[in-house]
Amino acid sequence: MKLGILTTTGLVIAMGFASAVKAENISHVKQLLETKKCNQCDLTGSQLAGMNLSGADLSGANLSGANLNGANLNEAKLNEANLKQAKLQGASLIGAKMHGANLEGADLSRANLSLAGLVIASLKNTNLTSANLIGANLESADLAGANLRNARQSVANLANVSLRGGSLSGIDVQGVNLRDANLTNANLNGANLNGSDLTGANLKNANMANVDLKNASLP
Repeated sequence: MKLGILTTTGLVIAMGFASAVKAENISHVKQLLETKKCNQCDLTGSQLAGMNLSGADLSGANLSGANLNGANLNEAKLNEANLKQAKLQGASLIGAKMHGANLEGADLSRANLSLAGLVIASLKNTNLTSANLIGANLESADLAGANLRNARQSVANLANVSLRGGSLSGIDVQGVNLRDANLTNANLNGANLNGSDLTGANLKNANMANVDLKNASLP
């Protein structure tokens, strides 16, 4: 009986060790920090909080579950990168190239995404609370279930975006392009959409309470 318990314990420890090794590829982390070039790298679960990765080439890299809280990713190349469930609280992503990136379930609260390119990126269930989206391009991005509550200032382009069930509550996006956006069941309570283009947008069951639509082009 005791032998069986020891064997089981050994297996659990071995499995835990294997998971830890799989969670962070040390050689790829070293390559990134030394060269800032790590496209297609496996950086799953990497601990990179506060790191200076400005201009880094992480195209196609797997950063799922990585801790990038407070990291400097200004002008970084993250096209097609996997950032699912990544922690990016307070990270700086000014001018970052994130075309087609997977940010599903990531925490980008208070992140600076000004001028970032997020065309056709997946931001499903992403936390963008109080994020800076000045000049960000989110054309055709999937924001279904995303939380953009109190995201700062204006968003340049949300054309064809999907925000099904997401929240723009309290966001100041005056003059934004929401043409053909899917806002079904979205929470727009208190949003400033002054002068915005909502031509062709789907607002079915959307919460439009206290929304400022002055000078806006409506569906």
